[in-house]
Amino acid sequence: GAGIGILMLAAFSWMGLQDIHEMNALKTMLGSLINMTASLFFAVSGLVDWPRAGVMTLGAIAGYYLGSRFSQAIPQIAIRRLVAGIGLFLSAATFYKEFYAR
Repeated sequence: GAGIGILMLAAFSWMGLQDIHEMNALKTMLGSLINMTASLFFAVSGLVDWPRAGVMTLGAIAGYYLGSRFSQAIPQIAIRRLVAGIGLFLSAATFYKEFYAR
């Protein structure tokens, strides 16, 4: 779900993992398993629009592949800063939406 990747990266860091590329690979694998579980629930419930799901699946596969390829070329400190920045932005946006956007 939304934000779980950032939370997993933070948890991996607290657990002592230091290589952001390894952490990202583990996050992707675990996130895929989480999403697969949810997908099975929706598929069994008959709540899936299969043509759109197919297009989204192709986009997700391309995103996973391209993201992993490009992230290997980016220094770890830059990735860490990007992840922290995204986390701060999402936190601020959620705070604003919850308390001020009514």
